[in-house]
Amino acid sequence: MCRAELPHLKSAYAKYQNDPNVAFLLVSIDEDDKRLQRYLNEMKFPFPVARVKAETAEQVMGFDNIPATFYVDRGDIVRYYVNGSEPHGDSPTRVSWFVDQLKGPAGARR
Repeated sequence: MCRAELPHLKSAYAKYQNDPNVAFLLVSIDEDDKRLQRYLNEMKFPFPVARVKAETAEQVMGFDNIPATFYVDRGDIVRYYVNGSEPHGDSPTRVSWFVDQLKGPAGARR
C-alpha cells in the first residue's frame, strides 16, 4: 500500500470497523521485518497485516504491481480490483461504494 492511499483506507476502515460483514486486510510483500514494523508503527495501521513473498502474491493472488486493492464478496470472489495507485482510487467515497455493492443481497449486481 502506498502512503498516499493509507489515509483514505483508514477513513473507510473507521466507517466499517464495527460491521461484521466487512473486513480489511493489508498484504505486504516487504521482506524486511524491521522496516515493515517501523512502517506499520509510523502509519498506525488500524487493520490486520499479513506478509507474503512477492512471488507468492503473484502466483496465488495474481498481481505483480503494488499497490493493488481487491474487493472480495462473501463467496470469496474478487468482484473489483484496482491495480496500482490511482488518483483518488481509494478515496473513502470510492471504497464505500465498492463495499456497499458487495454488501448488497447475495448475487445482486448493481
